[in-house]
Amino acid sequence: MKRFLAVVALFLAPVILVCGVFGLAVYTSGEWRTEEEVAQMVLDGEPAFLGLAYRDNTRYYKHLVASGKAADLLVLGTSRSMQFHSEFFTTDSFYNAGGGSGYINEFQYFLENLPEKSLPDTLIMVMDQYFFNQAWVGTGGMPEAFDYGHYEFNAKTALSEAMRGWAAGKYSLLDVFTPHPNVYGMAAVGRGSGFNPDGSYCYGRLLDHPEEGTDVGFHDTYDRILKGTNRFEYAEYVYPTSTEVVERLLAWCNDQGIQVVLIIPPYAPSVYERMAESGNYGYFDWIPKILTELCEPYGYEVYDFSYMPDTSDDEYIDGYHGGDRVYARLTQQLAEQSTILEGLIDTDYLDAALADSGNPLRLAQ
Repeated sequence: MKRFLAVVALFLAPVILVCGVFGLAVYTSGEWRTEEEVAQMVLDGEPAFLGLAYRDNTRYYKHLVASGKAADLLVLGTSRSMQFHSEFFTTDSFYNAGGGSGYINEFQYFLENLPEKSLPDTLIMVMDQYFFNQAWVGTGGMPEAFDYGHYEFNAKTALSEAMRGWAAGKYSLLDVFTPHPNVYGMAAVGRGSGFNPDGSYCYGRLLDHPEEGTDVGFHDTYDRILKGTNRFEYAEYVYPTSTEVVERLLAWCNDQGIQVVLIIPPYAPSVYERMAESGNYGYFDWIPKILTELCEPYGYEVYDFSYMPDTSDDEYIDGYHGGDRVYARLTQQLAEQSTILEGLIDTDYLDAALADSGNPLRLAQ
């Protein structure tokens, strides 16, 4: 019997060792930290950087911080709004709640569920073009009910995912076991990707190794355009239901005394040109016209940055996510044109940062 147990122990030893190493990696990374903990760190002024790899609670986390921060200037949208950084602005009361809304009708829900004292004075909302495409809205299905339920940390799932991620070369154990003060989550410690304390997003390792991305040469985006799928569905006209949702949203903001700037975000220049050449995206032309008409009664502003020929393809993360420098140029243009944002944009910082010709995706911090 003892011999049998010894053989079993010898057989299990490597398994236990491997599980122990990756279990320690998960623990060291802080992947197990709750969103409430990290949100409180941010609200306490700590430089907490959060990048969870094995569960996505972005909406929940952003709502927690936005509720507590009560920023005077708030950014709200999808991942295409996350490159607005606090350094771009002069106010110390800023938060980027990008990721807090995935569909056009989630904006008002996010705002309505903030404490009244946490509503912003000024709101930048990023209106993704496909919000107004019935073909995309139909495939995704604008939700009729909302909640901010979230996924709890699951040690078993995290352990198996950590093993798979390491085997796929997504991170190195050396990186994980290197001390990372104020950094929480496997994506944050393993790839340097996650949310800054101001809510903006850092793409980490992908900035230095774009060849590791999923849309190298925009091949994935071009395939979507060819097939008309996955946010690149074809449409000639704007979806009326979406415009009705925006109309209600703007009226609600006006009732709350919030000043609103709507941003239509950029595509990489070659991507936009290919979409235009296809003739399948006629609805693009209607979006700024309709939004301008809806904003006019309230004095709100609309800016269409769908096509920014003054940017280059290598300044984009993929076909429809601009990097830091793209959004810095975009914000520069807002400084020149926006009355609502007058005095709120740090043009000195933007000018100096854009003058640095280093990594085209990363501004000098």
